[in-house]
Amino acid sequence: MENTTQIKPSKCIKDFSYEELKSFIQEIGEPAYRADQIYTDIYSNRRNSFDEFKTIPLNLRNKLSEEFILNSITNHHAQYSSDGTIKFLFDYANGSSVESVMIPKSDEEYEDTMKRMTLCVSSQVGCALDCSFCATGKLKFTRNLTAGEIIDQVLNVERISNIKISNIVFMGMGEPLMNLDNVLKAIDILTNQKAMIISRKRITISTSGIIPKMNELAEVKPPIKLAVSLHATTQDLRKEIMPIAQKWDLSSLRAACENYYRKTKIPVTFEYILFDGINNTDYDANRLAKFVRAFPSKINIIQFHDISFTNPVPQKVDLSPASMEQIDKFVDKLRSLGVNAFLRTSSGFDIDAACGQLAFSKKNDETDNGKSGLIK
Repeated sequence: MENTTQIKPSKCIKDFSYEELKSFIQEIGEPAYRADQIYTDIYSNRRNSFDEFKTIPLNLRNKLSEEFILNSITNHHAQYSSDGTIKFLFDYANGSSVESVMIPKSDEEYEDTMKRMTLCVSSQVGCALDCSFCATGKLKFTRNLTAGEIIDQVLNVERISNIKISNIVFMGMGEPLMNLDNVLKAIDILTNQKAMIISRKRITISTSGIIPKMNELAEVKPPIKLAVSLHATTQDLRKEIMPIAQKWDLSSLRAACENYYRKTKIPVTFEYILFDGINNTDYDANRLAKFVRAFPSKINIIQFHDISFTNPVPQKVDLSPASMEQIDKFVDKLRSLGVNAFLRTSSGFDIDAACGQLAFSKKNDETDNGKSGLIK
């Protein structure tokens, strides 16, 4: 008896750039303008199925349904913080999961606080870098996300929350520069004028310091904002808490940051988690100021957030959060040294959504304040 089981498509159409989609459309004998219609239905009209693409003929809708999936995300679970932050757990069609965090910005450097809604997106499933202060690294690395899977985080957050995202930061799960091709492709699609989702000026990529990729990113046009996870002012400490520093030292990192500014003319942002008695002395402030003053930059001071829910292996360096008094003193010291320093708020701390906490802490918890549902 003939097997009539239909094989479901696994390729997401959002993995196609506009040019790639146009080439595909022409290869199957359709006029090039159909790519514009499809792009409009996906990104401007936000259609939920190919059946809703009424501007293209039925045979082409059927062809797209046979070849592609429209949404790579199959299910979501949302947690709501008392400060307005929302953490999303997204399941992909292939069984992988990531978390994304939508944050109402309230950092003191922003004047238009009420107008900003930042989405922290993931670029990998897990992470290979295993920084001592980050929960995601305890999950280990599984795989890179595709461009479509990155884009779907943005589109699904906007659809579920009914809130327009104003800024995107690649500071979620994974090291973005270790998946640079897909990250850049996702950015190109998100900022494409035919998609009209977000301005390129409102996107930031964060890195732990993958220097060859930083230099590669510096050549990308138009340029993108860069944030660098620093967290230490001595090479010995940075190696202890960030294994990647064993490959590239602080002097090399500083040179790469200076090169990035020189090539892009965009000030570099440094992220600096403050630990009690580890990296918060006046000597650290002086070294940090010297590190960043050679080129325009700013420093975001971040509180250390609990990751004990991951049951981490004991580290050589005992990390504990600096007090608010210590943090305020450190920020004041940096400012007195002429450094553009800000305290970044701990958004979503009560739902394990703050900096360094993304590791599925509530994935199997059915009693929290989350809301879940199938993505249609």
